[in-house]
Amino acid sequence: MFRNWGLKKQFLTVFLVLITLPTVLFGFLIYYQTTVNFKKQAEENTVRRMEVNEETLKSIISSIENMTSYMIYDSDFRTFFKTAKEDTHEMAYKQAEEGIRGYFTFQLMTHDYINSIELRGYDGNTLDFGNPVTGEEEQLDLAALREDGAPNWSNTYEVISDWGGSYNVISLTRIINDLRNIDKAIGMVRVRLDQSALFDRMEANAPLQQGSYFIMSKKGNVVIHKNESEVGQSYPDKEVSEFVANSGKTTMTYQADNGSHLVVKRPIEGTPWVSVAIVNDDEVVSELYRVRALIVDMIILLLVLGVIAFIGFYVFNIKRITELTEQTKQLENGDFSANVRVTSKDEIGMLGTRFNNMVCTIQEYINREYKLKIKQKETELKALQHQIDPHFLYNTLDMIRWTARFEKAEKTGQLIERLSKMFRMNLNRGRAWVHLEEELLYIQNYLELQKSRLGERFSFHIFYDDQIKHAIVLKQILQPLVENSIVHGLHGKKEKGVITIRCSLYQDSIWLDVIDNGVGFEKAEKNSSKGSGFALSNLQDRLTLAFGRGAGVYVLDDKDGTWVRVQIPFTIEEEELRINEESGEENVL
Repeated sequence: MFRNWGLKKQFLTVFLVLITLPTVLFGFLIYYQTTVNFKKQAEENTVRRMEVNEETLKSIISSIENMTSYMIYDSDFRTFFKTAKEDTHEMAYKQAEEGIRGYFTFQLMTHDYINSIELRGYDGNTLDFGNPVTGEEEQLDLAALREDGAPNWSNTYEVISDWGGSYNVISLTRIINDLRNIDKAIGMVRVRLDQSALFDRMEANAPLQQGSYFIMSKKGNVVIHKNESEVGQSYPDKEVSEFVANSGKTTMTYQADNGSHLVVKRPIEGTPWVSVAIVNDDEVVSELYRVRALIVDMIILLLVLGVIAFIGFYVFNIKRITELTEQTKQLENGDFSANVRVTSKDEIGMLGTRFNNMVCTIQEYINREYKLKIKQKETELKALQHQIDPHFLYNTLDMIRWTARFEKAEKTGQLIERLSKMFRMNLNRGRAWVHLEEELLYIQNYLELQKSRLGERFSFHIFYDDQIKHAIVLKQILQPLVENSIVHGLHGKKEKGVITIRCSLYQDSIWLDVIDNGVGFEKAEKNSSKGSGFALSNLQDRLTLAFGRGAGVYVLDDKDGTWVRVQIPFTIEEEELRINEESGEENVL
């Protein structure tokens, strides 16, 4: 079925199926795959961000717990916890307190997230380091007692600084037991961490990511967050709070006013906290918008280029083939004016050129086959008309010529003799071909008659190469040119009119030049399709039909008159040119 379609339909189908459709499908496939990869990468980056922050937080938690564990084994801390309040003036206590202050001063200076440290011995003595704060911390003491010496981390709570202002802290409260009697509590330590500084420390080590990251308690309250106003409160989105508190899954997607969100949670070992990250899908795909725009632009560009290629291929190929098809149909219907416009030298252009050449060849064959036969029949008819009684005509002219001689009218006798020779040569036994010598003799008799008529106002000269005098030419090939010179070129001329006939051999052609000193041709007449009139046009037709493209009539430039040249192939074999009356055989030289 595809083979039976036209070229337009075939090419349009190929363009749509093999170019347009794959371009659109691959474009959307690339866009979809890119979107999936972007979202997957966003989730992986979110998890990696959480892992980095968790590692940072665990490192901080571990360093704080190690610091409190150090207090159990250090002699200065044991001295502080075991010294009664009334013995704090002793030198051993003073030295121990000095060592403790140096240790905590170092810790406060190297860890900016440590807000303050509180030491309490069970005999009533206390030491405070860092920012002096007060807050509701009784529940933290009770929770530490229940842990019986294990670290107890709190959620975020608010404290008031003696230096002014309030802020949120997270604290580690731990009971310090006696090294030799592990079940006996000798004191308590509380290390408070600034929530805001702790968040900055975690995010400082994480790569820059989209979305938000924070720490929540397992009950759904915010523990560490960039926004201080949300710390210590239940998360504003209840769906997220319930997911953190109750769901066993690690990821969740929920819809909010600003779009779809991806929630990822991970519990933090050794703490009652959960690491949470929320990423807005719209923010993730916002990076994709530029990629999507490039993909869309690529698809549009490919489609535009495809359309341009389609139009170009149609104009430069399909259209030319369809035009060639139409011209072929025109030729098939017998219209030999069919012609293909050739604009290139490719295969289609060569096909068009060969088609045009074929049409010209067929037209030329038809012209030679039929027109030449028609003209030959016309010539034969005229010959028959003039051959009504040639012997009677010749005898009558001879009688008149001898009568003129008897009457001593020599001039009249010569004129009649020349006219008689012209009639004999004109009939020429019905032949269309003569030797050049015979044609020149005919023209000489014709010019002598014209000279007798014009007198001293006219003269002529005939020159020819001896080697071409037996060349075969059409009968009366020069008479129309000579007649044109006398009738049109020399008519009304006051000076003496001169006609010169020159016949010469040039390569494989004979040049027959007729030159006069008449008024000349106008430029418009030279360039006209009819040559110099009906006689020249008729002569050109005869030459084309007889000799083909190797013959023609040309008007050459001459400042002082008219110069007409007839060019024909040179041959001395009449059989090569003789028209076969029965077969209509054409002459091509």
